[in-house]
Amino acid sequence: MSTVIRSGRFEDKVVVVTGAASGIGQAVAAAFAREGGTVYGVDIDPVGLRETGSAISGGRFIGMDTDVSRFDDVCACVERVLAASRRIDVLVNNAGINMAKRIAELSAADWDKVFDTNLKSVYSFCKAVWPGLQARKAGAIVNVSSVMGQVGGISSPAYCSTKAGIIMLSRCLAKDGAQHGIRVNCVCPGYIDTPIMERVLQTMPDPARARQDLIDRMPLGRMGSPRDVAAGILFLASDEAAYVSGTELTIDGAITATQID
Repeated sequence: MSTVIRSGRFEDKVVVVTGAASGIGQAVAAAFAREGGTVYGVDIDPVGLRETGSAISGGRFIGMDTDVSRFDDVCACVERVLAASRRIDVLVNNAGINMAKRIAELSAADWDKVFDTNLKSVYSFCKAVWPGLQARKAGAIVNVSSVMGQVGGISSPAYCSTKAGIIMLSRCLAKDGAQHGIRVNCVCPGYIDTPIMERVLQTMPDPARARQDLIDRMPLGRMGSPRDVAAGILFLASDEAAYVSGTELTIDGAITATQID
């Protein structure tokens, strides 16, 4: 089913969303398009980008096949967007990977791969768009962290460290950008029902039982959906959040208000 385009909070805005080929990124791209934005979706998965584009009608989505872990590729991507649209109003840094390895099994190469994809990519895109946002004295950046960047976990130290780094980088950039009218925030999703989550569940001896056990732990009685996260991101990027910068919006159905492993 195609996304119906209508005018809204992001009419005539240019939006860049990384990790747009599936899951949260796909939902975010569709949500911005629904509200009138022109969305450049960035991912290393061209097939997934085409699927995202096919679900968004009205020519509001442009796929950008880019390796976000490579600084030069990121700069080239941003240059292509600026050449086509002359400006970027909103940047959503969502691209990321997990690495479910404890420290004893975590190699230096594993560590570098997670950091390059999850944290260096945020730095790279923010740095690449920053001069344009400064010149226009306006812009919103929303970075996707995680509750695991707030509380940590023994099974994914590299992932958790990158997500904690995203929170701190967002705070630093919010302070830096304030004088230029640039707002920077991040969201911290909890357990979200995405293809990545499904792949994790499929590694369990009984995936259906594992899914139900997870749902039973949720105070709201369900996992979050990508649309739940997209709604928070759109709020932070909108004029409704004009005085919100340097903060983390936790979107987790109250799981961290109770307990998390």
